[in-house]
Amino acid sequence: MAQTADQIMTRSVVVIRKGASIEEALRLMAQSHVSGLPVVDVNGKLIGIVTESDVLLRGQHLIDRDSVPLPGTFVSDPDRVTSAYRKGRAVRVEDAMTAKVVSFRPDSLVSDIARVMIERNINRVPIVDGERIVGIVSRGDIIRSMVSQPLDNDVDRDEDERIPI
Repeated sequence: MAQTADQIMTRSVVVIRKGASIEEALRLMAQSHVSGLPVVDVNGKLIGIVTESDVLLRGQHLIDRDSVPLPGTFVSDPDRVTSAYRKGRAVRVEDAMTAKVVSFRPDSLVSDIARVMIERNINRVPIVDGERIVGIVSRGDIIRSMVSQPLDNDVDRDEDERIPI
């Protein structure tokens, strides 16, 4: 039987309110051992998500895009780097957050969530009932659910057939 989000989601979601400072978000992420926080308005409605990627360049100086890169470095997407520096200068969470949040309903299939996470390169998705957050599913939640469920393509191999690493 296929698993759904409500079977594996973390129900006690750490959120941050619009208007909070980036410093508050950093502190909350560190204290809660999470790498992203859903951003909610005063009514608890999901309006965005702020992640460690959004604030990773906090306090760093913007490098001129036309300058020569440091030896041994390669920038595949300069616009993405410029955006990261801009977010790194944000003062409030709404200035750094991603506003177009990918979210799912509690009855969404875990396989669909995993596929979208890979396609969009995201690490967590809020689970919403209407506009309210009821949980969050991270890549770690999916991995843990895989451990508790036998995989369809599991094959018993003899010791001799295993590839040494």
